[in-house]
Amino acid sequence: MNRQTHGMIRHLPAGMRLVLLAAAMAWSGLSCVKDNGVAPGFNMLYRQDFFIPVGISEFQVHHFQLQNISTRYLQYLDEHNKTDADITGVITSRASISGIYGDSDLSFVDQVSIRVYDEADPNDFLEIAYRYPVPLDPGNNLPVIPSLADSRRFFSKPRLSVDVVLWLRRPPLFENEVRLDLEMRATY
Repeated sequence: MNRQTHGMIRHLPAGMRLVLLAAAMAWSGLSCVKDNGVAPGFNMLYRQDFFIPVGISEFQVHHFQLQNISTRYLQYLDEHNKTDADITGVITSRASISGIYGDSDLSFVDQVSIRVYDEADPNDFLEIAYRYPVPLDPGNNLPVIPSLADSRRFFSKPRLSVDVVLWLRRPPLFENEVRLDLEMRATY
C-alpha cells in the first residue's frame, strides 16, 4: 500500500475502516483454495425398508434388526479399481430415516442410534450414526448425525447386520413403513 492510499484510509471514519477491513478479509478468503474436508474415496450406498408397528410402548427401547445385508464391498472395489489394501477406513457420510409414503410422521421418535454388527456376535456392534434429541417435528424425513467411527471391519465383510434403535416420545398412532438410507465413504 502506498502513502497516499494509507493516508486516505486513515482519514476515513472508524465504521468505514471496519467495513473496508471486513471486505478485504472476505476477498482474501475467497481467493484461497480450500480443502472441502472430504477425504479421497468413494461412496457405498445402502437402503433398507422396515416397519415401525402401531402402538409400541414409549417405555421400552425398540430394536429393528436388519439382517444379512450384502455389503457389495468387492463390487465397489472393482468399480473403483481399488483393492482392500488401498482402503484406510469406512465412515458414515450421510444417514437418514424417512417414511416411504408422504403421510408418515416421525414426531413420535425421541432418539435414534444406528449400529452395525456381525450376526455371529450381536454384542460386538459399532454406532455409525445417532440423533439425540430428535427435533419435535421432523415430519417425514429424519436426518441422522454420522459418527466418526471407522466401520471398515464390518463393511469389508460380505454381509453385515444393522440395528436401528429407537427411543419413543409416545406410541405411534399408525404403522409406519420407513426407509433407512446410509451413505458410507470408503477412504484411501
